[in-house]
Amino acid sequence: MTHKADKPPGISVIAVDRNYVPMMEVARRKAIRAVASGRAQVLNPANLDRSEDPCGAIYLIIFPHAQACSESKLLMGRLDRRVMRRDHYTCQYEGCHNRADTIDHIIPLCQGGRSTWQNLVACCLLCNQHKGGRTPEQAGMRLKKVPEGPRAHLFRRFEEILKDGSAA
Repeated sequence: MTHKADKPPGISVIAVDRNYVPMMEVARRKAIRAVASGRAQVLNPANLDRSEDPCGAIYLIIFPHAQACSESKLLMGRLDRRVMRRDHYTCQYEGCHNRADTIDHIIPLCQGGRSTWQNLVACCLLCNQHKGGRTPEQAGMRLKKVPEGPRAHLFRRFEEILKDGSAA
């Protein structure tokens, strides 16, 4: 009997738009379906000749009719939940190990900050109250890491694949 835990981990595939901008990471099975249905094309077809696992070589697929949405479109709706998920529901200020329950503007709105991925972090109520309408520097606080947009990790993986020569 096969248990779910006994199955090998799924191989992820980076899906890029018609301009080769990474859009999302998809499971291998979904990528195969998209290619089989003609909605996507494999970017490295030479790697598919492996006899031991023909599907394991797919790393990049292109959706020729798709275009990645802009950051402003990604900001619409559910932003708080997405920021919390990106930051693993933990306060992003150094020295704090509390669970995040608020979203903090690194550069406060009252100082000209905006509600963008790079200016929002998950934060606990105590740190948010301590920081108030100040920047972290003004409040004597430091971030654990620099916040990044929702697809930044895809761009890094895309660059790694291109450097390795996996894409044709």
